[in-house]
Amino acid sequence: MKVKLIGIFGLFLVGIFIYNYIQISKFFINKLSFQTNKLSKSLRITQISDYHSNNLINKKRLLDEISQFNPHIIALTGDIIDSRAEEIYPTLDLIKELTKINSNIYFVIGNHELRNINGNTFIENLKEVGVTVLDNENTIIQIEDEKVNICGLSFFATKEDYENILAKINKDYFTLLLSHSPNRIIRYTKGIEDLILTGHTHGGQVRLPIIGAIVSSGQGLFPKYDKGVFNIKNTILYIDSGLGNSLFPIRFFNRVQICNITIESTKNS
Repeated sequence: MKVKLIGIFGLFLVGIFIYNYIQISKFFINKLSFQTNKLSKSLRITQISDYHSNNLINKKRLLDEISQFNPHIIALTGDIIDSRAEEIYPTLDLIKELTKINSNIYFVIGNHELRNINGNTFIENLKEVGVTVLDNENTIIQIEDEKVNICGLSFFATKEDYENILAKINKDYFTLLLSHSPNRIIRYTKGIEDLILTGHTHGGQVRLPIIGAIVSSGQGLFPKYDKGVFNIKNTILYIDSGLGNSLFPIRFFNRVQICNITIESTKNS
């Protein structure tokens, strides 16, 4: 009887190990669609967040999936490298491949880039390969005959920083705001943005059915803004749970992912 129980427990542990490995390495593609009257044609955005130098994922499949979606914009919402990563160049090689799909790549700095000893080198290399780094800055991108505001908020941005960025935009254009963490933007937003893309929470990494995340950085136990789509002051906030893991390589009911977003025009409907 004792031997049987040990065998059952051993099989249970093997099952948990296999399940967790799938969760942390076999990425999921979240597909979202929103509508706007500020565009005359659809806009496609791929968001990659919290990659954390995850060498377990199939990079070829990742690039193939993004290429098939053919995004107009690729948004990198921070923690693309892990704070403990000693080697930054495999991640840079991946981003170089992304630039071949589309050179319209925009990056906001995460807390792990700030903490990594080679973080500044990584950021400078991003610039060298053509990635636009937005650190409390905004820019306008033209896609065919459409103009889009893209704003990037610093990880430690103040409310004044936020207000200064949004004061410079043309509100007639569709406005996309990138922020690594949702925690500040939830407090700062005035509803001027059309879409806010963030990460940082990892969806809690460990989630429970119905309940959701158990804990999230900066929000504590059972956070409200853990993962998914939220409406705040007429603005859509999307929190992605990310493509990698921090501290412990553990995921539960929360597979690593990227997000392919389509903004549909309502002008001709």
